[in-house]
Amino acid sequence: MNRVPIFVWFLVPTLIIVAIGAWAFTSNPMGQQENPEVLSAVSNPVAGTEELAIASRQHITEGTKATDFNSNPPASGQHWPAPANKGVYDQPLPDERVLHNLEHGYIWISYKPEISPEVINNIKNIVNEDDWKIVMAPRAENDSQITLAAWGRLLKMNEPDYQKIKDFIETYRNRGPEKTPD
Repeated sequence: MNRVPIFVWFLVPTLIIVAIGAWAFTSNPMGQQENPEVLSAVSNPVAGTEELAIASRQHITEGTKATDFNSNPPASGQHWPAPANKGVYDQPLPDERVLHNLEHGYIWISYKPEISPEVINNIKNIVNEDDWKIVMAPRAENDSQITLAAWGRLLKMNEPDYQKIKDFIETYRNRGPEKTPD
């Protein structure tokens, strides 16, 4: 009687497991959405949130200006390869830097520098209570006093609504086309 060598009993199952793992990894690398042009659905959208067409996800050379923004501030489009660190900034950040954060599911809270220090501090307190995947910075070019951005979504406010800010963060955070643990 012909006996199958013992290493074959280990080799065949190992090759099958490796093949399944390779297929799973290449079919949806890094947890990316199947179609990054389609916004991930939410069960309870935040009132007043605008959903925008995705301009692009193209990386451009650090320091160059993007040319395909379709909103102010941008919620998608050409961006630099490196994102900003999470947290609160007292100086403006380049749109091209923060867009990479949005692609990773961050929330970007931007505000006109002239809003009251009390409003800025109240928003900072919200961010500091739960700073996972949030960037906050002044942005003089905004066309509203406060704007919250997620990938493909904007919520603009001229008067602060702190509960709505919290709801936006909770609803739209981590819904970018690239899932990252940071």
